[in-house]
Amino acid sequence: MKKELMQLPLLITMGDPNGVGPEICLRTLSKKQKNVVRPVAIVGDYKVLCKAADLLKIKKNLILVNEPESVAAASKLGIPVLEGGIQLGESVKPGKITKKAGAASIGWVHLATQWVLDQRASAVVTAPLCKEAVEHTVPGFQGHTEYIGEMCGDSRPVLALVHKNWVVAHVSTHVSLKEACDRVKQDRILKVGKLLQDFLVRYKGSKNPKIGVAGLNPHAGEGGLFGDEEIREIIPAVKTLRKMKINAIGPLPGDVVFPQLRVGTFDGVIAMYHDQGHVVTKTLLFDLGEKRKTCGVNTTLGLSVVRTSVDHGTGFDIAWKAKADEHSLCDALELADLLKRNMP
Repeated sequence: MKKELMQLPLLITMGDPNGVGPEICLRTLSKKQKNVVRPVAIVGDYKVLCKAADLLKIKKNLILVNEPESVAAASKLGIPVLEGGIQLGESVKPGKITKKAGAASIGWVHLATQWVLDQRASAVVTAPLCKEAVEHTVPGFQGHTEYIGEMCGDSRPVLALVHKNWVVAHVSTHVSLKEACDRVKQDRILKVGKLLQDFLVRYKGSKNPKIGVAGLNPHAGEGGLFGDEEIREIIPAVKTLRKMKINAIGPLPGDVVFPQLRVGTFDGVIAMYHDQGHVVTKTLLFDLGEKRKTCGVNTTLGLSVVRTSVDHGTGFDIAWKAKADEHSLCDALELADLLKRNMP
């Protein structure tokens, strides 16, 4: 890869200033990321980050830079911060939902994504924001996935959860359960299957990854006894995927396909709706005891930009208490860098 392309920075958006975003960003960049080859900057409020650095006793200098092109040089001296003219505009209110925090957090996402679209940065990694806070500024806001998708021209992108050999892609995400059932359609399953296949090739280096397809209904419909979505939509989609030389198997009951993913029978799984994939993933990967350790990465498949994210929320209950765990953000940063290196 050309040296100049390797110098394009990875951008981490700070997330909601009243949450754990500032803390996990600084914890991540205060230590060397051995699997990340590109320079990295935080897109957020410099003064807020300085306050968080004092809280965490971060020794590295924070360096305010004006444009992505300055990140590589600044990263040799400390932790680069890009504000892009967007600041919180009020004092930090730990654990509180405020309109200004929502406006700033989505502003940094927009700015970072646009820099990637303009080829001034390589990828965007997002710390958690508060949907309720952002909704004051962006009516109908559903989340990072949909917002960045619309910026890239895809109003229904595909969300995937990743941790080591665990990969789950979703047919639908932030909609009601009733609407999620209505969205189980052949064309959508085909889109998710193709994107998951491409992702697994880039992520795992698999030439013929094996993809498990979850059913929607209990027991995958039990031959139509518990619903006919499997017969009408999922089975035809699986057959079409196999005709396309995609090694898809299913539909299988959720309580079968996820244990098989865990032991390596599958390289990835297609979940039919948000909680089907999220609940089992977070049950396996989160330790919410005293250590509050979180693992797992959220990534968006099929966009014109590489976007990864933490797989947890704003942590308002522990915000600004120096308790936030940065492992998910570290993993998200590494995944973004890996995906860029494996781009065709």
